[in-house]
Amino acid sequence: MLKLKFSISILLLLSGLSSLGVSQTREQIQSAVESGRRMSPEEITQKLREMGLTLEEAGRRARDLNVNLEEYINLTTLSATQANEALAPFLPQRGMGGDTLALTQRDPLQQILQRDSLRKAIAAQKRLRVLEVPGFSQRESVELHLQPYGYEAFQYPVSLFEPVLNVATPPSYLLGPGDEIVISVWGETKLYYQLVVNREGNILIPDVGPVNAMGSTIQQFRDKLVRRMTAVYSGLRNGGPGANTFLDVSLGRLRTIQIFVLGDVERPGGYQVSSMSTAFHALYLAGGPAVTGTLREIRIVRPGFNLPPTDLYDYLLRGNRTNDIRLQDGDVVFVKPAGKRAAIQGRVVRPAIYELKENETLADLLALAGGLRFDAYVNRVHVERIVPFDQRSLIGKTIQDIDLRFEKLRDLLSSKFALEDGDVITVREITELPENRVVITGNVKKPGPYQLKPGMRVKDLIMAADSLERNTFSERGTLFRLLPNLRREILAFNPRLALEGDEAHDLQLANEDSLVIYKESQFFPQRVVSIAGAVRKPGIFPRHEKMNVADLVVLAGGLKEEAITKGWEISRIETTSVGVFTRVFKVDVDHEYWTGKGGGGFLLHDLDHVLVPTDPRITPPQIVDVSGYVMFPGKYTIRYEGEKLSELLKRAGGPREGAYLAGSRLFRKANNAGLVPIDFEEALDDTTSLDNIELLDGDSISIAKHEDLVYVRGEVFVPSPVLYKKGASLKYYILQAGDFKEEADIDRVVVFLPSGKKWEPGGLFGDPEILPGSAIYVPRKIEKEDKTLPILRDLATILASLAAITIGIIQVTK
Repeated sequence: MLKLKFSISILLLLSGLSSLGVSQTREQIQSAVESGRRMSPEEITQKLREMGLTLEEAGRRARDLNVNLEEYINLTTLSATQANEALAPFLPQRGMGGDTLALTQRDPLQQILQRDSLRKAIAAQKRLRVLEVPGFSQRESVELHLQPYGYEAFQYPVSLFEPVLNVATPPSYLLGPGDEIVISVWGETKLYYQLVVNREGNILIPDVGPVNAMGSTIQQFRDKLVRRMTAVYSGLRNGGPGANTFLDVSLGRLRTIQIFVLGDVERPGGYQVSSMSTAFHALYLAGGPAVTGTLREIRIVRPGFNLPPTDLYDYLLRGNRTNDIRLQDGDVVFVKPAGKRAAIQGRVVRPAIYELKENETLADLLALAGGLRFDAYVNRVHVERIVPFDQRSLIGKTIQDIDLRFEKLRDLLSSKFALEDGDVITVREITELPENRVVITGNVKKPGPYQLKPGMRVKDLIMAADSLERNTFSERGTLFRLLPNLRREILAFNPRLALEGDEAHDLQLANEDSLVIYKESQFFPQRVVSIAGAVRKPGIFPRHEKMNVADLVVLAGGLKEEAITKGWEISRIETTSVGVFTRVFKVDVDHEYWTGKGGGGFLLHDLDHVLVPTDPRITPPQIVDVSGYVMFPGKYTIRYEGEKLSELLKRAGGPREGAYLAGSRLFRKANNAGLVPIDFEEALDDTTSLDNIELLDGDSISIAKHEDLVYVRGEVFVPSPVLYKKGASLKYYILQAGDFKEEADIDRVVVFLPSGKKWEPGGLFGDPEILPGSAIYVPRKIEKEDKTLPILRDLATILASLAAITIGIIQVTK
């Protein structure tokens, strides 16, 4: 939308430039574009109203000024679709009276509109102007991207094609009024003059007088000047032997000439150009020929001269500038309407719409298109022809389809088939189906495509692929054969018998046959066994042939120290009875289990599971970490199952002087329990209390040091630690922290004691003891959304709808 608004503003400003005519400069237009960038959508709308223009009218005004909108709208950051959308209001529309028609998808005119939009999108993506060639652009047989050849060369900035002035003067350059001539004399006499040819064609040289330069080349003028100046400066001696003074003439600033570019060009008119300019430069300055103008016969009209026409195709296709005539003052570069055209598309180097000269044939058109691509089908070329006017009454049709047949490439490239105006030539591509290819895939050493040789069979192809891999299933292979309808037929064969020469399986191959050789694992998938318990690497392992329990233990890294050799359990899938899942075998294994003696020699089946039990008398050390204010902190092992907290602290020497048991904590790693709220003083004073809990592996005990702070957090004005005051109430600590905020929920205040237990007061501002290290948390009020009004509003809407339906039913049934 921003790009669209920007383009609208450009159109408004360009419409405002209409008073300047077609001669406004690129700088003026660019200035208008920059001004348009600063206009808001409201200013654009207001400007349209003041000018009495619609978007489409503004677009037509811009086209009347010969302004290329795409050149001034930045399409580099737009996708093809976005560019097409932005430019759509300003491009010519199809339909009756120039208006856009609202048609259905089935309407042929709508299909034309859609095709036109696609063409514009493709051109926008290439950042080129859309060129519509009458009679070609809307034909279904013409590809969307096809453009007239040569016109895109004039869509680039004119500055790229301005004549180069800092080069040696061409020998054929003729002097004229306005040219600056530099005269240098050295030797016995030294002179230097920069003189301009006056309107009469003369230059005035001091002490010499006027010398005519009009129509002379630089060399001719020098010879004339040497003769004239020898009379004054005898040392020149007419440039002969014995001269001691020398003269040189060169060209300084070039004159400006006025030329006219007329006919079917983008910007016809008069132009001031350098005297070194040629017809090509003039055409670039005028935007090049319009799509209706010719590229094959550009004429330079010069009074008294009959100059040969210029064929731009010689320049564009071959870089030949032989006929690029240098312009003179008053010359007219005239572009007449384009002549006969034909489109060529498909597998050629440069698909395009080409202009043809008289008597140019299909061979000439192929040459213009750069020849054929390597994948072109040369035996048939299709021509769609609009029947010429004088033949329609005889043929009775307006469009003909012609198929041209050729035996060889040489016949096509030298074809004398005469072309008519509007012909569309299509060169098809060859079929992608190879003529002598077979493919082998799967379990062979070198899979891939191979050349089909006469009489080739399955065995030959397998051997060409360097034979079968070792894990091949040799009893079944598959041959996929391509049928005429491009479907596949399956033929089964036995690779082993094919390699032995059995003709029933050593099938003869045809083009595009595909062989598949399979791995044995596809038919006999490898099964596994598993082991768990007291082994170093429990898990799942492949089951090999004749594998026993001892083999599996070795693969699992051997037994752990706590493993026992009695009562190993092997679980096997039971398939004989419904509702019974497994069958269990109990075996005893020798201490030297690796020998496979006893139960170690038990043969395993697929999916068997082996459990190696652990000796219940051997338990890994269970560690409890004791830290803080105890006599002997460190990591202690639990002596027996059920050892209590008081016993372990006694082993650690008990609490030190200054220890704060009320603030001590126990963290439990098992089941991620975290902080366990217990009363250490109760646990040590009464060993039968619930606080004297049993210890588990991973427990961590931290005996705290006495502290004199109570922590207040949450919705108070100054959340901070408060000095402990013996016997102080909850209200005291809240006030010390600045009191409750307005949003505080004073009914849900929570206090946690240092041990992690929740404090249970007698009332909100009661006086139970709050211990040092406690934490007071004041939560925020939770405001529940009142949904009463929305519910009532929805209910009223529903009731009103029901009432309206009821009234309608009553009126219908009267």
